[in-house]
Amino acid sequence: MKRALSLVLAVMLVFGVTAALAEERPGDGLLIGVVYKQSGNAYFQAAVTGFEKAAEELGFTFQHDGPDDGSSDGQIRIIENYINQGVDAIAVSANDADALVATLQEAKAAGIKVVSWDAPVAAEGRDLDVEPASSKAIALQLLESISESIGGEGQLAIVSAMATAPNQNLWISFIEEALKGDSAYANIEYVGTVYGDDEYTKSYDETLGLINLYPDLKGIITPTTAGAPAVAKCVLDEGKSIKVTGLTLASDMAEYIKAGVCDATFLWNPIELGYAAAYAAVALVNGDITGASGESYEVPGVGTLNIEQSTALNEAGELAPTDGTISYLNKLNAFTVETVDAWVDIL
Repeated sequence: MKRALSLVLAVMLVFGVTAALAEERPGDGLLIGVVYKQSGNAYFQAAVTGFEKAAEELGFTFQHDGPDDGSSDGQIRIIENYINQGVDAIAVSANDADALVATLQEAKAAGIKVVSWDAPVAAEGRDLDVEPASSKAIALQLLESISESIGGEGQLAIVSAMATAPNQNLWISFIEEALKGDSAYANIEYVGTVYGDDEYTKSYDETLGLINLYPDLKGIITPTTAGAPAVAKCVLDEGKSIKVTGLTLASDMAEYIKAGVCDATFLWNPIELGYAAAYAAVALVNGDITGASGESYEVPGVGTLNIEQSTALNEAGELAPTDGTISYLNKLNAFTVETVDAWVDIL
């Protein structure tokens, strides 16, 4: 009798384990279309690793793509393809905040949830935006760093990505605001911003143009991972004592940090950003969140991400509240001569 009871209990245990293993994960059966700014960009390749990690945990499948030329038209074609496939969610890093809105509204009308990440889509084209840190915090970190590197005085320029890039423009607006209004930067002369379009050669050439136009240039901020290596290489090639900081991959900038061109560069972890965006997309599809201000969602290893009202530059170039919402990871890593080697195999 005891043997029979033991056998029954053993069978029940096996079936219980099997049932637990077969338990549905939150993302099982879901398909997510991921769109990034440009194909072949190491930063976005790292972000895809975050989506892969989330897919293993949550059970969804995903496709990812970006235009070769970094154009909004290319992104629109990719989004239209995802709509035709009937994906459950689209996660997009926008080359232009407004250019994608009409197409993404078509996606939303078809019941597809839209998450922008890294670079926001305008509020009417998304359900939620997921960003690494507040734009003001990022901008002031870069400005404080370059000010320290140049001793708080001298000419300063910015080498950005595309002129339409929403995240770049927001960071630049906060830098410009601080340069005008903060007495700590009274001795810094801001000579303006040029655009390298996230292309190596153009970023290099724009930097060379700045060096030739402003022979007394002391510092450059380059808030773009694709352009930063070209900017630093140009400064090194020209033998100039110009300091560079920006948002960069550690692996791209280690040699320039060690050469003294950069005292420090910064970046959040794009793997974590892609990971968090994936969790947000699944939560939206499942109805765990709607994307409304005041909600929150959990991302393992990152924490509770709170959703709040977002802001954007209006037509007057002023920061104003939008109808959209945003959540921040609020993690920014510094790459210095002491720390960069620890990051090169990660980013």
